[in-house]
Amino acid sequence: MDCWSLSLPLDDEFKKLVNRMNPPRVTIDNDSSRKATPIKVDSANKRGSLLEVVQVLNDLNLIIRRAYIVICLS
Repeated sequence: MDCWSLSLPLDDEFKKLVNRMNPPRVTIDNDSSRKATPIKVDSANKRGSLLEVVQVLNDLNLIIRRAYIVICLS
């Protein structure tokens, strides 16, 4: 057995662990504005997470008037 054969499953498991340790955080601010409700979503950099958030807001029939997207690369 090659010693490198374990690296892919371990890398995959490590990514799952990072996602479990850093669950998405959602902050809803109903007090800062009478015209809009700011929603802040902090999550691990995961492919498709922005699409998931937009789909959930759409499913709730919420209107997105403005969006700020910040990606932090470490």
